[in-house]
Amino acid sequence: MNIIKAIQDYLKQFEKMELRPIMTDGTDSTPGTVAVAPSGNSKTLEDICGNRTYINNYVFYAREYTISEKDRQDNYDFLDDFFEWLEDNNDKEIYPDIVGYYVENISASNVMLFDVDDDGRGTYQIQIQLKLTKRRRLNG
Repeated sequence: MNIIKAIQDYLKQFEKMELRPIMTDGTDSTPGTVAVAPSGNSKTLEDICGNRTYINNYVFYAREYTISEKDRQDNYDFLDDFFEWLEDNNDKEIYPDIVGYYVENISASNVMLFDVDDDGRGTYQIQIQLKLTKRRRLNG
């Protein structure tokens, strides 16, 4: 299983995600759709044994109606709950199961309205950061 698929499966565990499919890279135009997109990664450490630690960044997008004040408040309620779920999972060390990697941390930041179309549909985002280590296989 690749990393993005593991992240999508993990995010589906959030109870308010309902039965929404989590797309890759972007939502479609339908309100109520969500997606996760990689937004860069870097190797931060390689230890003497060859284990490599990475920071992977993702953006979670939620496409929703933004026409009324109630819509916008409901959208932020969903996003704030999702943000808190990610933070609570990090505190409890509940992480995505990524084959070949040990996940050390997951964090979220920057809950915000990213874009609004002329017809009142908006895209919200949360930035997600994952710290993970790929352990070197030792022969023998």
